[in-house]
Amino acid sequence: MSTGQHARDLLERGYTILPRTHDAATVETIRTRLAAIHRAHGAPAPYSAKDRPLSEHALLNPTGFVLFELLGLAPELAPLLLSPALVDVAREVLGEDAFLELTGAVVSDSGRPFFSWHNHIGGIDVEAFRASGVFPRFERSERLIAVVYLDEIDEDTGPLVALPRRIDEPTEPQRDLRTQHWDGEVLLTFPRGSTLVFEQCTWHAVRTQKRDGLRMFVGTYFASRRAPPTQSIDRSLVGLRGGGSLLRSVLREPGD
Repeated sequence: MSTGQHARDLLERGYTILPRTHDAATVETIRTRLAAIHRAHGAPAPYSAKDRPLSEHALLNPTGFVLFELLGLAPELAPLLLSPALVDVAREVLGEDAFLELTGAVVSDSGRPFFSWHNHIGGIDVEAFRASGVFPRFERSERLIAVVYLDEIDEDTGPLVALPRRIDEPTEPQRDLRTQHWDGEVLLTFPRGSTLVFEQCTWHAVRTQKRDGLRMFVGTYFASRRAPPTQSIDRSLVGLRGGGSLLRSVLREPGD
């Protein structure tokens, strides 16, 4: 698929998949680093029904073992997070001056139950948006969420389900967020090393992993310059040096 087709998919159905953006060696490098970070925190069961902070950059919560401001913890991963295909799609949808807003990672396993329906309106301020109960409407996309999966995503590893939507459609939830099946949902499976991209308004959920072992991903938020400014920032991106020309091309300049 072309960049234009991926962009149209994001605006017309709310998601797209960039297959195998990361090769096997890169996937293993990232997995090895995330596994080491997990062990360094005591290798806890990667799930908690309530937030449980572990360190400056790690906590347990319903998502799993969550790493935020990832490049503050593992700056050596900076050149590995993004792919040219993802940056091209982000610029096509959000504008040539689209910028990277957040980096993070999640480790989970079969102990995590069905991960209920959610979206990412507000990007890095998503929790404040969820707490507000406000469901804004959009004519143009303002944010994308991109996730590189370090495992094959299939029926055994916790497939995702998404509810397709056009960018200008309502953003309210269709049903109770804990209901496992919504009318019109689409099952998403794809190869290891692929990047799944959601428009921020797209409702999605994750089914329970059936096999043993850790399931991992690294994630990023991209924002348009026309998006409202956020209260929170990813401090690991402020003044970042190195990381390669691709990543540096989507960083905000100081004072932006």
